[in-house]
Amino acid sequence: MKKDNIRASLKKYRASQKQVHAQEVEEILKDTYDAGDQNAKIYFYRQNKKLRWWGWVLPWVFALVATGLSFLIGWLLYNDVNLNGINGGWHGVGWVSLSFLIAFVFAYMVLSWFRNRAAAKYFNHKARRYQYTLTEWEAKIIVWKKIVFLTCLPLILLTGLTIGLL
Repeated sequence: MKKDNIRASLKKYRASQKQVHAQEVEEILKDTYDAGDQNAKIYFYRQNKKLRWWGWVLPWVFALVATGLSFLIGWLLYNDVNLNGINGGWHGVGWVSLSFLIAFVFAYMVLSWFRNRAAAKYFNHKARRYQYTLTEWEAKIIVWKKIVFLTCLPLILLTGLTIGLL
């Protein structure tokens, strides 16, 4: 009979803790999305997550640098090492380009992970990790995710052409 009392009290305690947590999350949501300065917050958030002129130039710079390095490293690697029985030359360009592409995709995934982790911490709830916090930090992360994504597009084309044609 004592165990039943302990279990019942633990069950009530857990239910009360869940209720307190739900109220805390509800307050955070209300402060984030229903504040008096909501229109200004959304306006500045949208302005901060837009790509500026440098946000359109940086992907091309990153893609050109990655392309140049992939041609340089790929040619040097396959010319000196002679992997797979191929007699040197440009056969390594596609594989080095693919490694750069994988690195940029990994960077995109890491940025997404950081944003989701920060959102879960902000809302104090794991299920809300995909919701927007409307903070300046999150807007900057979204800008960098866009830049990395736009960098991946020309690298996909380069990788496909160099692996397919060379």
